[in-house]
Amino acid sequence: AKHLAWLQESQSGRKVDVSVLQLGNICLLHLPGELFVEYQLAAQKMKAGAKVCVAAYGDYGPGYIGTKIAYSEGGYETSERATRVAPEVENVLLKAIRKVLLP
Repeated sequence: AKHLAWLQESQSGRKVDVSVLQLGNICLLHLPGELFVEYQLAAQKMKAGAKVCVAAYGDYGPGYIGTKIAYSEGGYETSERATRVAPEVENVLLKAIRKVLLP
């Protein structure tokens, strides 16, 4: 059912939110899905000098969101059973993170 719901939402053109709340040099980054830690590390590099905290699960529709290479390495998190996104999501997500962290 969750796969079907995500498919219907995606086909309807619904977008997934990525946002940030900045308080001084602390950035609370809100992201969808169950993310690999590499996204946290990338966000920290993008915003050098700030403390970047990631709050994931903003929308659990995508399920696990792995890195591009992780999809070719196999494992549960990037299996069709656990993720509802393609490997190309890494570039899209990193671009969205950069856009909200570095406006």
